[in-house]
Amino acid sequence: MEYKVYDYNSYRIHTIKTDKFKNCTLELMFRNKLEKDKITENNMLVDTLMYSSKKYPTRRDVSVALENLYCSSVRGVISRTGESYIISFITDFLNPKYCEEGYLEDIIAFPFEMILNPNITCEEFDRRSFNIVKNRLKADILSLKENAMRYALRRSLCNMDSESISSYNMVGNIDDLDNITTSSLVNTYYNMLNDSICDIYVIGNLDMDYIVELIRKNFVNKTIKDNELGFFINNKLRSKVLDIEEHGDYEQDSFVMVYNLDKLTKRESYLVMRLFNLIFGTGGLTSKLYRYLREENSLCYSVSSMFQLFDNLLIIYAGIEKKDKNKCVKLVKKALKEMVNGEFSDEELENAKKNCISSLKMSIDTPSGNINSYLFHELLDFPLFDERIKDIKSVTKEEIINVAKKIKLNTIYLLSGGDK
Repeated sequence: MEYKVYDYNSYRIHTIKTDKFKNCTLELMFRNKLEKDKITENNMLVDTLMYSSKKYPTRRDVSVALENLYCSSVRGVISRTGESYIISFITDFLNPKYCEEGYLEDIIAFPFEMILNPNITCEEFDRRSFNIVKNRLKADILSLKENAMRYALRRSLCNMDSESISSYNMVGNIDDLDNITTSSLVNTYYNMLNDSICDIYVIGNLDMDYIVELIRKNFVNKTIKDNELGFFINNKLRSKVLDIEEHGDYEQDSFVMVYNLDKLTKRESYLVMRLFNLIFGTGGLTSKLYRYLREENSLCYSVSSMFQLFDNLLIIYAGIEKKDKNKCVKLVKKALKEMVNGEFSDEELENAKKNCISSLKMSIDTPSGNINSYLFHELLDFPLFDERIKDIKSVTKEEIINVAKKIKLNTIYLLSGGDK
């Protein structure tokens, strides 16, 4: 695998040459500081840009064009990384050696047509496309409450600290959606182009110098940005644990415990916590949480813990009955205390390492996994695959114990679906 970076001041192109995949991927990223009141509009913008363009004025036109390009696909997504967000436009396409002449030039031009030549007339987005996307986004926002656990996770973080970026709903909200107009969305579009840090990643078995030449031909961006972007969020510790219960119209009660991770080192954040969590809560049938809450006490069908790297949070969640809440709290605390005391075997640690390495190797087998690895290597100097595997193997029991001591309970939350 050969990695190169081409720096053009206003943006950088990152190429990953490999013969591992038959398909190729081009990912155009715009990074900026996350602002709560801009989340909904950014979601609206991404979907609108991918819906149509001047050259392809309807969704059908877009679909036909992609079909003619050997069923390539183009999509837009927004992800949050701590205090920052990334808007990504991703194009998956067939290696041009399997295609007719001119295919490569056409498929590289396609995403830039969608992004740089949007369906805008007189400083307004096409109203028909705008309304379709807006109604679809409204349905997505309203659907949050339909999933009890998803809603409980969101509400637990809002109760923990409604001002924390960790509590932001990255889908958006209805009030902000109602205020978006065809013209205000144009302003959001220009802000994305002019204010965001831009990186372009390409992976595949391609002539990368020629790919860079094609990108340069299709993408002209002369604005140089020097944004200072933060990644890690230090959510406030709580001297007294917050215990909250809310009610909803659900068949099952949803239980959440939110823990702060206090002053983790870089190694602990990207590496040790993952192994801790496999032993503690995400290791399936072998985890302590599953054993205590499900296997030995039959308090739930499933239980898991989620490590939020950039938020410095550990979140435990399960579907339970309200009457079992206090018992669940005690059992979670018991499991954590055992981790602090080193009450887990060398075999459990070795199995966690094997699972972590297996998961990493699965990620290597996807273009997106490779792109993300190089992205965070560039942004935060996280190790690449081979070095990370060595690091995983080197983690000691003492490191797991030390990281367990830095886990502090913040919030206990129950979304009750039973009697008020």
